Amino acid sequence: MNLTEHFTLDEFTRSTTADRLKIDNSVPTDLMPNVQLTAIKLEFVRQALGKPINITSGYRCPALNARVGGVSTSAHTKGLAVDFNSSYGTPKEICQRLIDAGVQFDKLIQEHNQWVHIGFNPNNNRQIVLTAVKQGGKTIYKNGLL
Repeated sequence: MNLTEHFTLDEFTRSTTADRLKIDNSVPTDLMPNVQLTAIKLEFVRQALGKPINITSGYRCPALNARVGGVSTSAHTKGLAVDFNSSYGTPKEICQRLIDAGVQFDKLIQEHNQWVHIGFNPNNNRQIVLTAVKQGGKTIYKNGLL
């Protein structure tokens, strides 16, 4: 099912972990408006980058989110966040481009210089920018791009 010109529902729900563990990662009907909103916002991300983006993690049902180590309050479980990569550049370059282009988001995280997390809020995008780093074997989040 197409959500927008460039994004499908399958991209938002695809998960090798869910497949392997036989977890049903279907989006509940009441969360479909959030997924639709996220897809629309991702069109702005794609436009700002001038390149396609590859969603590596979109919607996560609570069971899947727990299995991948996500926090229970994760925007992924509400259909309001995705992790992605793009041939545009490194995660830091992608984040900087989105900031410079004025893309509206709730949270933008450069995750360990491996991928980008972007989350949206239907009511109030706070423009929070963070960098995830390992410290003492644990992930911590520092303000800004490092």
